[in-house]
Amino acid sequence: MRTDDGEELKVITHSGRQSVRVPYGRGEELRHRLASHGITAKVSPAAGTPFERLEVEGDVPADVLQAIVDKWER
Repeated sequence: MRTDDGEELKVITHSGRQSVRVPYGRGEELRHRLASHGITAKVSPAAGTPFERLEVEGDVPADVLQAIVDKWER
């Protein structure tokens, strides 16, 4: 999926934790999609931006997470 500015949604790994930046108001939707695949995540607003951050819990392979994000809404 692309954001309104044309940017692809990407899984970001930082300090062993994974997150995905999504357009504001869409985080809960992606959280439910991840939950349907057994992945737990928490939605947090990204301060001062038009985005939300989905923080993924547990040890999910980045390539698996990215594949789910890529297929979201296709």
